[in-house]
Amino acid sequence: MDKMNKVGLLGAAALIGAGLAALSEERIREYVKGKVRAGTLSKEEGKILVEDLVSETKKQRLNLEKNVIEKLHSSVKMADNELAELSDRIDEMKIKELEDELERMKSIRKAGV
Repeated sequence: MDKMNKVGLLGAAALIGAGLAALSEERIREYVKGKVRAGTLSKEEGKILVEDLVSETKKQRLNLEKNVIEKLHSSVKMADNELAELSDRIDEMKIKELEDELERMKSIRKAGV
């Protein structure tokens, strides 16, 4: 896999994480506003709760992004290794074919002499 594709995958993962975090933060704020309006939380309690939940959400998002990036790196590395092994096998097959062709040509030459 070329470097542009690798960077593209990592960038996409980061954008997805950022989008999820923004969505989560918005929902947290809406939920807490509803609780404040309903009178089950004071404005100060709501503010503290939002800060705590947003902070925890960001921590979880960062952990998720880290795990996704680690898995992507691992997958890319494994794919690169498999590609290198396949390339080596193809080279070995080509060498074997050339050696076989050389032997065939030698035997034809001996038979014709």
